[in-house]
Amino acid sequence: MRTSPSTGLAATLALTLLSAMAPAHLVAQRADSYTWKLGLNAGAMMFQTRSQDTKTIAAVGAHALIMARKGGLLVGFDEGLGKNESTSGGTIQFNDLRRYQAILMAFPFHGPLEPYFGAGGGILSVVGPRINPDLGITDPTQRASLLSAAKDASASGFLTALAGVQGRWGRVTAFAQYQLGSAPADDKLLKGNLHTLMAGIRIGLGSTKDDLKVGGY
Repeated sequence: MRTSPSTGLAATLALTLLSAMAPAHLVAQRADSYTWKLGLNAGAMMFQTRSQDTKTIAAVGAHALIMARKGGLLVGFDEGLGKNESTSGGTIQFNDLRRYQAILMAFPFHGPLEPYFGAGGGILSVVGPRINPDLGITDPTQRASLLSAAKDASASGFLTALAGVQGRWGRVTAFAQYQLGSAPADDKLLKGNLHTLMAGIRIGLGSTKDDLKVGGY
């Protein structure tokens, strides 16, 4: 029996919510509980358009993680570094993919290597859609119509789920993760699920509670 991406998203969301909403008196505090972290990441995005099959491009990003007791809120920005990507039957081209997202994180286990999970959503868009110059479309009205339609179809909201593993050394956390994004509507420039592999580091900046200093934070 095959599991659909939507089922996986729902399961991860449920697991994350259950971990994050567990009563405080039942959840042991971590060494990095109630801290702020800033992170940098790099890896690859795998996506499809209305004109091309799965394409893999390099991606970089940055994020902030606000930790609670055994979970947190991650807010981040990622850029997929493409070039002359094709969509809409080859009529439209673009370069980069840009993603803004907010993810509820759960860190259910403590150890030298820690698995973690997340679920949330955001906005994914193509950057600078333009008419394919090889088509030789010069009529101003036609160009304006095509560009307007492309811009309207360039961005879409998404749901996302991720799973990863991390190791912590003092204020420094190294991590690697896989992330699955839901497919956009049929009238968008992109299609299918967005798959992302990322690795990076997070640096602890300090406590989110003035009266709480945990593990050197």
